[in-house]
Amino acid sequence: MSDRNEKAAKRATFEGRVHLVLAVMWLLLLIPTILWWKNSILWVLSVSLYANIVSHISAYQGTKAEKMSAENP
Repeated sequence: MSDRNEKAAKRATFEGRVHLVLAVMWLLLLIPTILWWKNSILWVLSVSLYANIVSHISAYQGTKAEKMSAENP
């Protein structure tokens, strides 16, 4: 495996772990959201901004992966 592919594999593994940790965090935040924060406009605003930012980062990562696959058929 080339050095570039090895770095890409390590980065993908790290990013996968980060996404798993964040998914668990969001699952845990479900409890206080339902119990205490259901009427909080600031919480809804924060979650909405987070969702928008993360969706753009995901799209960027997808285009980067598509570019890499086109360069290395």
